[in-house]
Amino acid sequence: MIMLRTVGFASCFVLSVCLPSGQALSQETTYYQGASWTIQMVKEGAGNASREGAYCEVKTTSFEPRSIVLQSSPSKEAGVYRTTLKLRKSGWQLPIGATAKVKVGNPFKIGSGGQIIEGPPMTFKVESADTMASLLADYEPGWQLEIANAVLNGIFVRTKYGSTLWIDFIDGNEPAWNPASFEKFEQQIAFKAYEQCLSDLSQMAADPAQGGSAPLSSTSPLKRQAPPSTETSSPPIDNGQRADSAEAVAPSEQWQFSTREEDWGKTCYAEIQKGDVKVGFMGSPGEHLIGFVEGVFKGETRATWHVDDKPAYVSDGSQNDYFGWHDFDQLPADLLEQMSAGKELAITGAKGERVVVGLSGAAEAVSEFKACLNKSGASAQ
Repeated sequence: MIMLRTVGFASCFVLSVCLPSGQALSQETTYYQGASWTIQMVKEGAGNASREGAYCEVKTTSFEPRSIVLQSSPSKEAGVYRTTLKLRKSGWQLPIGATAKVKVGNPFKIGSGGQIIEGPPMTFKVESADTMASLLADYEPGWQLEIANAVLNGIFVRTKYGSTLWIDFIDGNEPAWNPASFEKFEQQIAFKAYEQCLSDLSQMAADPAQGGSAPLSSTSPLKRQAPPSTETSSPPIDNGQRADSAEAVAPSEQWQFSTREEDWGKTCYAEIQKGDVKVGFMGSPGEHLIGFVEGVFKGETRATWHVDDKPAYVSDGSQNDYFGWHDFDQLPADLLEQMSAGKELAITGAKGERVVVGLSGAAEAVSEFKACLNKSGASAQ
């Protein structure tokens, strides 16, 4: 288990407005400025009112004449981001539209015999004379999680051997790049700033007052409308998703404790429903803790769980064949303690998926859940 300890987060929002040629306004909000990288939200276009021109950007600041840029913008699918990696070098003079194979980071898998299988190179397309880009979603299917981890770890995690963000150009004669990652003392603060930028981007995308609009549903909102006397409105959750019908919204978003008989026996639950999304924890008495998320992730994933500004935890997740949701079984009991006294639980995936749920009722639900989980046979501790 990887544990990210948040050592503090000083607000450093710096607003700047640029006017490049063509009179196109670009507004930048800086979330973190480090020795080698900066994190900012960029809004492009006149008035900066459209979410279509907004994206979160993590880019090098001391790697000239080269630069590496990671850009994440809202996609048409709620809660998911289009993340693009861009490589720039002054004086390249590349032909627009050309492609090149580039090995990025060190994506790998462990084979059945214990052998290490390296991931394939990324395909970059030239978009200007000195810039080429590759969409992470275009990477070879089956390797999406590995490439996302390779890029994010290369940027945010510095090992004792240095940065792991190696950029090896398979085609041509460009020497390999190895920019410095965030300094160790910056890692937790910078990653939290990156998550905050993505969260703000999601809220802006779903908030009409910010120039955005909630994602369109594939079903009509009039199909299952509640009677006027009982109709309630619910704001979209932080990852941009919202319930398609009144029946899908709980009267109050509170954590609940329950026990149910499953195929393997009695099982304890502490959970909350928010629109189409369910977040919670489960476990049989005497067994270990399992976190779960429904309605957010697809396929194999890795997610960061954190409460307010408390220590954060990273866990691998996969879809549960029995329930259909995603299980996360590397979470410590400390997370439950944080929830009992916290205000918000945020879960952020490696591909930018994010959900934030309140912790109203969590103290009581978690207390009952822990008592249930700690029972062994007929006795309780």
